[in-house]
Amino acid sequence: MPPTQNFSALLLNLDRDVERRGHMEKQLAKAQVAFTRQSGILGEAVPDDLRSYFYDAQGLPKTTMKRGEIGCYASHLRALKRVASKELGGAVLIMEDDLELVPDFLDILRTALLAVQPNWDIIRLSCPPRRAYAPVARLDAAHVLARYSKIPNSAGAYLVTPAGAQKFLQRGVRGLTFDDDLRRPWFHRMETFGVIPPPAKAGVLKSTIDAIEAGRFDKGISSRAERLVRGDHLYAFKRLAYNISNLGPMNWLACSVINLVDMLAKPILGHSIIHVAARYFPARRNDKR
Repeated sequence: MPPTQNFSALLLNLDRDVERRGHMEKQLAKAQVAFTRQSGILGEAVPDDLRSYFYDAQGLPKTTMKRGEIGCYASHLRALKRVASKELGGAVLIMEDDLELVPDFLDILRTALLAVQPNWDIIRLSCPPRRAYAPVARLDAAHVLARYSKIPNSAGAYLVTPAGAQKFLQRGVRGLTFDDDLRRPWFHRMETFGVIPPPAKAGVLKSTIDAIEAGRFDKGISSRAERLVRGDHLYAFKRLAYNISNLGPMNWLACSVINLVDMLAKPILGHSIIHVAARYFPARRNDKR
């Protein structure tokens, strides 16, 4: 009998990407994860309820993203709207269709959901960290649940709550790709955690965003206006304030020191020290100390 699955799962997949769908069906069958497929959105066919995130009232784009990137972002927004409405229940696993899953993927997710703090919004599952992180709980002999000092890219797989989805949906115009927006929690204030090492590897198949719909829309706004939309003028302050609040002052200071030492030592050692350093963080539920 397969282990109990204490979350719903959505697979985002364009109708025409049959091979990618087949790949994920095999991956999820091996992992014993029950899922629902959600049709992906093409960049030129964003539905009316999502258009204001990318277009103005005249139908002109407010972003310089590629059409494929807009479609990818819109696909995630549609999924997050379903999560926020609680149509799918509580925690929901959202996946893109180019993942490779570790054999014990389901067990890791079940353990992470039991270990995470009650106020969590999102658990990143496909993000290999490049900067220091503070473990919150040990999940098994190889994996920890952690907070990042800098959230790495990849939106290939993540668990999200209805409250977290609602937070992300509140912001208006989207000027960055979904990956980039999701790793900037100082804008949407999501309580962000990650499983390290990630139990899902993203990008194992050729990108359809790069191969298809690669052309950019004509710029509908100036680069200066786009920077204002993104909030880049407050980037440094927002990021610093969020990281100190998210990690706690002591963990933030420790991660800052580790990142500095790592930057200096990596050219000499030929590898990063962040995973070794993480062993000296006590894994605890009350992690903001």
